[in-house]
Amino acid sequence: MRVQDKLAAISAIRVLGLSLTTPFIGVALEEAYRVPLAQVSAYYVILAAMGAAGQVIGGLASDRAGRVRVMALSALTAFALLAAATALASSSLALEALTSLQSFFSGSFASSSTALIGDYFSEHAELVKAYGRVRVGANLGWALGAVVGGSLYQLLGLRTLLAFTSLTQLSTVPLILAIREPTPRSSMRLEAPSGPMLLFLGPTFLTFIIAGLMGYPLVYYFSVTLDMGTALGGSLLALNGALVVLLQDRVAALTSRLRPSRALAAGMAIYAIGYAILPAVRGLPEALADIALITAGEMVALPVSSAVAARLSSPSSRGAHMGVYGLTGSVARTLSSSIFAALLYALPPSEVWGVEAVVATASALGYLAVLR
Repeated sequence: MRVQDKLAAISAIRVLGLSLTTPFIGVALEEAYRVPLAQVSAYYVILAAMGAAGQVIGGLASDRAGRVRVMALSALTAFALLAAATALASSSLALEALTSLQSFFSGSFASSSTALIGDYFSEHAELVKAYGRVRVGANLGWALGAVVGGSLYQLLGLRTLLAFTSLTQLSTVPLILAIREPTPRSSMRLEAPSGPMLLFLGPTFLTFIIAGLMGYPLVYYFSVTLDMGTALGGSLLALNGALVVLLQDRVAALTSRLRPSRALAAGMAIYAIGYAILPAVRGLPEALADIALITAGEMVALPVSSAVAARLSSPSSRGAHMGVYGLTGSVARTLSSSIFAALLYALPPSEVWGVEAVVATASALGYLAVLR
């Protein structure tokens, strides 16, 4: 089995487990534990911050100890923390603390695995297709979790789902250890990201603000603003995951033939069109079509973005540099929901999506300016 196929399988299992619990911990904290909504919001901020820190530290550690070792250790530690959260789930404080620590090791796994792809492949086209394949696995897990997560939470409760999630993390360890470490880690020299890498992170930050809209912002807009209901809003996110599973490999094969700047600009232009026309959506057929268009922009842009980051990273410090790339994405995705909420408070919905389209356009122009 190719390394990208192994990583896709690992991602599918990991993301399935995490998607069954992470969205519903907040629901449980508010409904079952009677935690104030402000504290629930702070919990998710801490969760994102821990994941972002894990991206950088895990990437740095993988440069020294090896990608596979850090991935395996991260998965084992995540299992232990989630198992402890299951045992101590009667305490909201223990639940929040243990799952926040688990988020750190999820971030550590993410930066190590993305750097691993960069170690195995050197050509841009190969990188795009490999990152595309890993996205297929992750989105398969995400789509399955989105479809069954709410029902399983109501049927089984959070404690049972936490136990299942802990076992999914443990089950990935044999698959991780079956991956050959690509290169020995002999250098202890930490290199700062290059100038081109730092310039690339500018439009990348804007890209991940737009990518972060595929979550709470779109669910809220469809469910509340358009009054379609939460079940339908969640189903539209599942459509996003399903389309990536079905089409990402083909799209990556096509975009791998393009110059990176043009592929990224094209993906962000598609994103911009999808959000610019969102105010025209009035019913389910239009919503389905627009989600498909937005997903097309995602499938074009995101694998190419990862491939460019890998190419711009120094081989001796690729883990650390991919960790910085991951940190950029984590911060931008976290801010995405906050920016959306602030815009929705200040502007009519039609103007909110116009602003988001402008951000996507600025990202497209940024890539054309900084990538040659």
